[in-house]
This record gives sequence, C-alpha cells and structure tokens, in this order.
Amino acid sequence: MSINKDSQKAPNLRFKGFTDDWEQRKLENLVTRVKSYSLSRSVETNSDTNTKYIHYGDIHTHVADKIEKDTKLPNIIPGDYETLNKGDLVLADASEDYQGIATPAIVMTQTDYSLVAGLHTIALRPIKIDSLYLYYLIKSSTFRKYGYKVGTGMKVFGISVNRLLEFKAFMPITEEQSKIAELLLLMDKSITLHQRKLDQLNQLKQALLQQMFPGKGETVPKLRFAGFEGDWEERKLGDTLVELKSGLSRMLSNNDIGLPVIRANNIKNGMLNLEADIKYWYSDDPQGANTENYLVEKEDILINFINSDTKMGTAAIVREAISRNTIYTTNILKAQTNSDFNSYFWFTLTQTLQYKNSIKMITKPAVNQSSFTTVDFKKLIFVFPKLSEQSKIGKLFKELDNYIVLQSQKVNKLKLMKELLLQNMFI
Repeated sequence: MSINKDSQKAPNLRFKGFTDDWEQRKLENLVTRVKSYSLSRSVETNSDTNTKYIHYGDIHTHVADKIEKDTKLPNIIPGDYETLNKGDLVLADASEDYQGIATPAIVMTQTDYSLVAGLHTIALRPIKIDSLYLYYLIKSSTFRKYGYKVGTGMKVFGISVNRLLEFKAFMPITEEQSKIAELLLLMDKSITLHQRKLDQLNQLKQALLQQMFPGKGETVPKLRFAGFEGDWEERKLGDTLVELKSGLSRMLSNNDIGLPVIRANNIKNGMLNLEADIKYWYSDDPQGANTENYLVEKEDILINFINSDTKMGTAAIVREAISRNTIYTTNILKAQTNSDFNSYFWFTLTQTLQYKNSIKMITKPAVNQSSFTTVDFKKLIFVFPKLSEQSKIGKLFKELDNYIVLQSQKVNKLKLMKELLLQNMFI
C-alpha cells in the first residue's frame, strides 16, 4: 500500500500500482433499481415457503447484512415478486437515527430460494460498480456525511430514492474497487472470527458460574476442584467484609484537574474502564473533603447501589494498582473482604444469578434512580467454601476474565482498524 498526500482526487491510502486520479460518478449512472415491496411482518410465516424477504428492521439488527445461502431470513407467503440476485444491495430507507440512514445489506451468493426486498427498503443492482465496493462505500464516512445532510424526519429519519441516486463520489477503476472491497471483507471476516471467540469465552464463563456456585437452597456446587469436599457454609455478606463505604458527593469537572473519579459509567460487564468518560474532583474544593479516605486500591470491589434497575448491584474489581490516585463517587460502594475471604471469589459471586436475584429483593424502586441500603446488603446470605477453595475458584475466573479482556481488546482494535480504512481508502 502507499499513502497519498498531494492529490485531491485520490484517497490517503491506496494499493501500490494504482496512480490514476479517481473520477466523480453519480450513483444513478452505476446501478439499476430492483422493485421493493411494502411487505410488513404480517406476511411472515413459520413454514418453509422457499421465499424470503429483507425487512428494514432486519437490516438494522444485522440479521440481514452479508447474505449467504444459510442466512436466517424470515419466510414469507409466496407471490408474484421481482427477486434479488447475487450482488444486489438492499438499503433501509428509514431509521431511528441519522447514523442508520441507508444502512446496506448485500446478497453475497445466489440463493436457493427467492429473495425479495421488503418494507422500507431500496433495492439496487450494480451494473458499473463493484457490488462489494458499493456496500463499503455506503458504510464509509463519505456517504454517511451525505446521508446525514439529505436525510429527513424528526422521530423517524429517512432518505428518498431520488436523494440516494443523486449521491456523487470519486471512484477508482473496477480493479482498484475490487481490491479495496476484498481487503475490507477480509477485515470483516477477521472481526467475526474474533467476536465469535469472545462470545464463546463469555458463554463458557456463564456456564462455569452456574456450575461452580451453588444455586438457591444448595450448599454444594455441581462442579468443583478435586480434593475439596463438604458443604459450603452460609455467611452474611457483612461478615465477609472489613469495609463497605459509599463515595464522595461533589461537583465534578470534565477538565483534567484534581483526582479522577470512578462513577457508574466506568463499570460495565464486570470490568472497570478508566479510559473513557472520566470526571475529575475539583482540586480547589472549598469544603476540604479528606479524599485520602476514598482512594481506590488494588482488589477493592466497587458496587453500584444507586442507579437504574439494570445496573443495581453490578460490580467491578480493581484488578491492578492504579498509577494515579483515584477516588469514587457517592453512588458506588467500595467493599474490601476480610482475610478469610478471597476478593476475586467474592467479586465473581456478584455475577451469579443468585446474587442478582438477591439484589432485586432489596432494591427500592424510584422514578429516576433505584437504590438499596448498606444495612440490607450486609444481611444478604450466601454460601462460601473454605478460603483454599475460594482461592482456586477466584484464580480460575481471574484468568478467564484476563482472556476475555484480551480478546475484547483484539476485537476493538480490529474494529478501529476497519474504521481507519473506511476513512482513508475513500474520498
């Protein structure tokens, strides 16, 4: 690949051997229309009719994206329809936000069944442009900016066929189009493979949580390490902790002054994210709060206890020492286990179904934010094994979480790389 910095008619990044300026082309001169039909969900059937359709909702949910023979699309009652062919694109002409305007799906293979463009779609058949290149062009910022500009609507946004076909862009010769499309397709395949591995790791974790922690009314797990026997013992959460304390409540700043403050937004899927959406404690706080009493340290467990119902009780553990002094806000509880309890085992317990159900029992609903009291939280009863077995289980889940974090980072890096390619390989 080579980087182009001078020409205004070529992208920043292109394959070696291609030097010609790109030519501006209008979409209406590159495609023909395929008929779309106002087919709503009412035409769907559970029977295998050998006729399927693409509903705009299935495009937005990625049920319809790169359509292969085995893509699970809804069956519909057969009719006298104009059908789609390999290489055809189907775009959603309606969306709940501007970002979703004209989201495309592409028919990658000739299907064994009849395929029809359904409700709120625009179907195109490329004739003078590489189909896959057009698919990625519509996903690029080049088209996204155009869609945002010409899109209409207040609550539901849309784009008309005429506006769509008026889209102009600089484009290379077909050979270069194909190379760009092949590279982006390879990126998508890699993202899919790594995402599948991440999903499998998360599924494995859920299975282990079910098998290695006793369910309600049980005192022995279904799966445990060799050498451990006997019932687990009931303990109140309050008996397992040396500290359970809420954080500080003050006005926070977006500027990088004072101390970083961990809030509910920084806790997601059991992980602590200190890279995004960080607020800061005013360094010149006139009330002179003693922030040293609210510093977050390694193996502290942070729990949401004033939040939306879906986040109530969700927790994260400070896996490694934080390089910069960091405190936590008032809607979070900081928990520290005593010496008889393994902190990672305790944290893993917060991800079990029994724990989640217990949190629901003590949560007091509210219009804006629900909450529970530390008194009720400390009274919750769970079964615990001896420290040696806790440590084994905690170590297993810590290593599994490490794999999940690394795999998630791989997926995010690949997605970022794809976005950079979309930004730099189109004009």
